[in-house]
Amino acid sequence: MTEVRVSTKHTDRPERSSRRFLRILAINYEKLGVELYVENHLRQFIAIAKRGHEVTCLYVKAGPSQRNLVSTQGFKLEALPIRKVVPIQPFFLFELMAIWRIVRSISHYDAVIVDIISLPILFPIFLIRRIGSRLPCLFLRITTSPVDTGGQLRSFSYSAWYAFSIRLAASLFDKIFFISPMMGRSYSDQLHIPKSKLGVWPTSVDTGVFDPASATEARSLREELGLSDRVVVLYHGVLSRNRGILETIEAFRILREKSVSATFVILGFGPLMNEFRDFVRANRLDDVVKIRGPVDYVEVPRYVAACDVGIVPLPDHPWWRYQSPIKVLECLAMNKPLIVSDIPANRWIIGDAAAALYLSGTSPEKIADGVQTFLTMRGKLDPNSGRDVASRFSVENIAQHIEEEINYTVRGGSSPNVQPPFSRRVVQ
Repeated sequence: MTEVRVSTKHTDRPERSSRRFLRILAINYEKLGVELYVENHLRQFIAIAKRGHEVTCLYVKAGPSQRNLVSTQGFKLEALPIRKVVPIQPFFLFELMAIWRIVRSISHYDAVIVDIISLPILFPIFLIRRIGSRLPCLFLRITTSPVDTGGQLRSFSYSAWYAFSIRLAASLFDKIFFISPMMGRSYSDQLHIPKSKLGVWPTSVDTGVFDPASATEARSLREELGLSDRVVVLYHGVLSRNRGILETIEAFRILREKSVSATFVILGFGPLMNEFRDFVRANRLDDVVKIRGPVDYVEVPRYVAACDVGIVPLPDHPWWRYQSPIKVLECLAMNKPLIVSDIPANRWIIGDAAAALYLSGTSPEKIADGVQTFLTMRGKLDPNSGRDVASRFSVENIAQHIEEEINYTVRGGSSPNVQPPFSRRVVQ
């Protein structure tokens, strides 16, 4: 196990009834070094630690260490290194690490935050602990619905695991944090979860990293990609099925046939990266579709700055309908206009802000129409309003919101009677 620790020692523990200092343990079976969104999640915990708390995170490390994550006082990252990402062995090793941590030091913590994958295995320990004490407070954090689950049997098993885990948490845990209020309401209706157990912990954006003032090499990157005289449309994120990526590639074939001078840049990594490359090559689309990546997290703002517009073409599918797309926030924070699908996930974040153009559908034809519409009306959009929208979801604002939720729960109360910074009308 690899441990990276930069923290201070607290010798006098404040009284629970009045103290503001929190000791938090977060258990997440997420793989550092594989997906950029994992670093995004960690930055939220770092922001909590920066507010004067002690935060310990258990993760899996499947790639290079993240150099920008461990310089915060009070934050400790314990990562289980694995040589390759295989489905079974790392999972059980990680669960053993989590069990050992909980058995050895659960009384040290005021709050334990668990991801949905680990909950059923850890549940018996929490149950035994709860018989003797209501502390630490227990929180389940759900960062996504089951997506990209594969075949029907795998999809059914994964969805059943989710439902089972949420029902367990509803019976014992203090609160369940969903990534959006719409997702919380959906699960509450399906599984009859008390509304008092529902919380919202959305994705966030590090506005210090995604800062348009710091992206000074956009022109050189455009020249490197050979895009100086073309309109650049950027997708960045996971490369997998059913995200609208292939449909967008096909949309750019349509645009080329219409002599539209636009290029689609794909930045990311995922199971279909090679398949997308093969499709582009087989259809001779190399001149209008360029696939790059993966790159380090801190390099992503450079690509966002170099594009003319970001695109998030997630279809209106149960997987995506109630999510909280990180890439939307990152483009908004960079004051870049967006072309997005008209789904509740995007509407909840963007609303009617003039920074985005909503697609009328996610077929290749509709996406091509959306790009052409953007080209004709881009002067009417106000991309500079994007950063104001994204700031509601900054890591600092989300950290403050979660700190308040945990503090109220530790003190035996309900959720704080204040509107969270990201609050807006909930889209059905």
